[in-house]
Amino acid sequence: MRRAVLIVVACFSLVAVACAPKSSSSSAAAPSGTYATAADCVQANASTLYADGALTIGTGNPAYKPWYGGKGVEGSEWKAGAYTGDPNSGEGYEAAFAYALAEQLGFTQDQVAWLGIPFSKTFAPGPKNYDFAMQQISYSDKRAEAVDFSDGYFDVNQALIANEGSPAIGATTLAELKDLKLGAPVGTTSLDAINEFVQPTQEPAVYDDLDLAIKDLKSGQIDGVVVDYPTAFYGYADVVVGQFPNLNGVQEHFGLAFEKSSPLVPCVNQAIAALDANGTLQDLQDLWLSTDINVPVFS
Repeated sequence: MRRAVLIVVACFSLVAVACAPKSSSSSAAAPSGTYATAADCVQANASTLYADGALTIGTGNPAYKPWYGGKGVEGSEWKAGAYTGDPNSGEGYEAAFAYALAEQLGFTQDQVAWLGIPFSKTFAPGPKNYDFAMQQISYSDKRAEAVDFSDGYFDVNQALIANEGSPAIGATTLAELKDLKLGAPVGTTSLDAINEFVQPTQEPAVYDDLDLAIKDLKSGQIDGVVVDYPTAFYGYADVVVGQFPNLNGVQEHFGLAFEKSSPLVPCVNQAIAALDANGTLQDLQDLWLSTDINVPVFS
């Protein structure tokens, strides 16, 4: 992470005043920085948008906190609950980031459309029915063979969570985790962390989504679940046992995933750079993400 912070409960409201991009016959990608603004870049490549005059974003359904929050919006396919939120609310780090990004790209809040997709499809090859996917998708060279990634918008580590009574609690070394039954959602770097660092004697439990993993954790079917570090602090389990080192010695980061050769990638990179430079990314992290700097890294 860029830095650990404690959440301050607050309301976040985005007032988007930019105009929608107009249709253009140009579809050539331009290097980042060629256009005066990211909105100009989008306007020059507007014909490549999935839907005319709209920014279509794919993400998971359910959409988990702290990345998505708020109450369910009327008519939305997302049902907000104790652990989940509705992207349309603009609450949660990724939802808030999405609307700030959209403004930089020249869209109003009403021109953002959300599409529910399985996590595994976010980095699958082939045509997309959205402009990019935003679902805590960590960059990897293997995934980048199938999709194009934006620059990073959040640095992340993996962490192990457990409930009271679990033999995982108190562990400080990877060796102490080796004989435990651990779980993680399919296709995630959380599962990679189990296999690479723990190399467990028991086959890890693999789930279609986090909700199913948490249900098995609560019922005692598994000893712990590996999740993205900020996710660990939102009531999914009793204890955050520890953090894992960086996979392959490289800082893990989230990026937006695009269909290969999308000309929108440099536009989005220009927008991310602007949000980083003006402090918006850090402000959104301070507002929506809660962590504890005292959680140890497994040795």
